[in-house]
Amino acid sequence: MLDAGAGTGYYLAAVLDRLRALPGYGETAGLALDVSVRALRWAARAHPAAGAVGWDVWKPFPVRDGVASVVLNVFAPRNGPEFRRVLRPDGALIVVTPGPGHLAELVRDAGLLTVDERKDERLSAALGAHFSLASRRDVPIALGLTRTGAAMLAGMGPSARHTGPDEIAGRLAGLAEPVSVTAAFRISLYRPR
Repeated sequence: MLDAGAGTGYYLAAVLDRLRALPGYGETAGLALDVSVRALRWAARAHPAAGAVGWDVWKPFPVRDGVASVVLNVFAPRNGPEFRRVLRPDGALIVVTPGPGHLAELVRDAGLLTVDERKDERLSAALGAHFSLASRRDVPIALGLTRTGAAMLAGMGPSARHTGPDEIAGRLAGLAEPVSVTAAFRISLYRPR
């Protein structure tokens, strides 16, 4: 299994645990790819069956052709040609993107950037030459956060590049706790063409 843009390896570890519990997948190993050396220190320890490599996912992956049963991509850049090259013909690409209404309350209260309405269209364009969409599911999760937690969550996304953490915290300062926030995820399963 390969996680492209793995960050700390949290999702890689969770999927490895699930896969290794299935018949025929008990020996599945994982590889985390990410440009952040700090995050990869965590990823290297996220699961005993996982390794981590510092890598720009826009470059050809340091992996042989057709070796991955699963390629995982959670809120990270998508390199369709490389995903297809390393994926086995019967493999699966799992892509997680922000779903409708993702962090809508923080968009409203902290002035965060909204999710591009054409995100699915851009995703299809990036992957369509190499993959067919097999299924798609939206998963909303209601969160109750402290103001500090809400500000930290806002700081993890693209808005952090446009609005400073002090400004975001200031915008959230008047909110009552817990701060209600909806995390909305769109999980798309693709099969190789």
